[in-house]
Amino acid sequence: MAPQVTIQDLVTVVAENATSEAEVMATVVHMVNTGLVRLEGKLHGARFDLRELPGSPAFAA
Repeated sequence: MAPQVTIQDLVTVVAENATSEAEVMATVVHMVNTGLVRLEGKLHGARFDLRELPGSPAFAA
């Protein structure tokens, strides 16, 4: 079973090892969306819709 973490804890740990904000975002989204971790707290069970992120083609449309 995937570990359950808060978004704050996940971002903190990833940021300690990342070289840019883009790398933090990409890693967090990947880990959550592929089920490597599960979010708890207010975002319990959440997934990220990449079409809604700024900079994506759908967001600009």
